[in-house]
Amino acid sequence: MMRRLRNFILSAAGGTVLAPLFVCGHGCEFLMARLDVESGRVRLEITADVAGNPLIQDESAAEEAVRTSLQLRTPAGLVPLSGLGSMTLERRSEWDAGAPALSAPATPGQPHQLTTAVWEWRPDLPDLVFAVPRGSLHDVLLWTRAGASTGKQAQWTLLVEGESSPVIQMPRTASGKMLAWLSSGLVLAGVLLLHHNRSRLRRIRAFSLE
Repeated sequence: MMRRLRNFILSAAGGTVLAPLFVCGHGCEFLMARLDVESGRVRLEITADVAGNPLIQDESAAEEAVRTSLQLRTPAGLVPLSGLGSMTLERRSEWDAGAPALSAPATPGQPHQLTTAVWEWRPDLPDLVFAVPRGSLHDVLLWTRAGASTGKQAQWTLLVEGESSPVIQMPRTASGKMLAWLSSGLVLAGVLLLHHNRSRLRRIRAFSLE
């Protein structure tokens, strides 16, 4: 159902994704995954609606869902988030105000029952690709607030079983840029030195022939 809905939205939007598009009502039938990348560190928050998601029966099922429904794709294959860094579990009663999904206000006296898993780590890959593993029951709405400071809308992608996200490029730090410049400089110096040595050798040979 979610795959058909996502395809319909993309077709209607001419391939351009705008936010917000989803309305959760009193419940949300997919997991929300917020991604923040800053200063070379990644923060990923995955939230499940305990009371409103029909695929989640209780807190235990919610914890299992947020732990296992999204993985990182690497050259060696899919890596569980548990292998990337420590996780913190949080209980929340409100959805993120910047999320690309609209949720009806909580009923007075009955706040939302949300379970959120939070990971933070410093990746050693230049790019990030997340995936929903095959066999997973839960669709995941992966989104980022990239561009929020300039007034742009949140960017998101809806992932269903077996699907991967677009490539997310890690910003290069100042030290990384300096290392790249130094490496380029060393390569250039090596090329110039080789050219100088070859020219000197040719002059020596020419002198010997004379």
